[in-house]
Amino acid sequence: MTNVKIIYFMILLVLIILLGTELVQAQESMTTQLQMVLEDAVNSPETVFPGALLYVSSPDLGTWAGAAGLGNIETNTAIRSDDKFRAGSIMKPFISVVILQLVEEGQLSLDDPMTEVLPESVNARFANSSQITLRMLLNHTAGMPEWINETVRNEIFSHPTKIWKVDEYLDLAAMQEPYFAPGEGCVYTNTDYNLLGLVIEKVTGHTWRQEVRERIIEKLNLGNTLLPEPGDTSIPGNYFRGYVPINGQFIDVTGIDPSMAGAAGGHALVTTAADLGQFLDAVLAGELFQNIKTLNEMMTFIDTNPYGQTYLPGIEWEEYGYGLGMEKWVLPGGIELIGHAGTTAGFTAAVYYLPIQDLTVVAAMNIFDLLNFFAQLYLPSLKVLVP
Repeated sequence: MTNVKIIYFMILLVLIILLGTELVQAQESMTTQLQMVLEDAVNSPETVFPGALLYVSSPDLGTWAGAAGLGNIETNTAIRSDDKFRAGSIMKPFISVVILQLVEEGQLSLDDPMTEVLPESVNARFANSSQITLRMLLNHTAGMPEWINETVRNEIFSHPTKIWKVDEYLDLAAMQEPYFAPGEGCVYTNTDYNLLGLVIEKVTGHTWRQEVRERIIEKLNLGNTLLPEPGDTSIPGNYFRGYVPINGQFIDVTGIDPSMAGAAGGHALVTTAADLGQFLDAVLAGELFQNIKTLNEMMTFIDTNPYGQTYLPGIEWEEYGYGLGMEKWVLPGGIELIGHAGTTAGFTAAVYYLPIQDLTVVAAMNIFDLLNFFAQLYLPSLKVLVP
């Protein structure tokens, strides 16, 4: 090697070392800031959640997970970044994936009306059942009323170990008028996904839990994701407890039965941040489908504001859309989030992918409070990740 080549080689080596050092320093600075977001969220007088965790995954940044606060108030145990938790409505994309897989297999069509895929005992409850298709149930355009109300909430808290039957949810929904004619609007309701759970069971002859386990959880090797059977309130391994603040005290509601809300979410899904990130990445990569067209169907979003203008007051967004079991937010500056949030008694969580940044961000906390979750935890973490 000539002297000139040696000099060039040495210069290149120095540049590589310097760039590598800067990258490491930038990553260390970012992780420090993310941990500060967690600490600030838990310690802020504006928030009331005991603990929170955050998980970030990106080809450029690698994987980082952090936590702050308490996962168990009674034992003064700190929350851990790999703790399990109940993920609420993040159950919905799992159910959607199974329905779409059955469509790929020719067992269903997205244009099938309820009357073709559900028993008469179910269809008879709803006057518009012959006009409501699977697609409408998946993207909340069926006009199906919501069964959750204040009376139901009181029943859940008064009898936490009660095993709920799907018929109870459907009867509560059927007592109300439809929100709108099928296909004429979009309102997010848990009833839609309770019905989809029944569709899975009628078509396959198995419970929706069994189908989700075999088709998704086992296939992706999500070793920390569970679907406890009704009556089983236990959670193996490390997990953080969920709380409801009442009269200045935190009431532990972790033990509400997993039948509560069923296929729509509630306490049915127990998982971790890392498993949720892996699940969403696999869905968006098309790993759970045979054909890219199926993923495209899932990602066909209806622009809507499903909760009215009072939803998350004070938080700005440019666009909200719901696909087939998947949400899409567009924040100011054109920042896209694709995934799903989940709330249930004692827990709030979200898993979203930022396609432009190639970034997956999962967060969870141990009370039901979607507004503070976004305002104090999720959006501040995005400001660090996407300055």
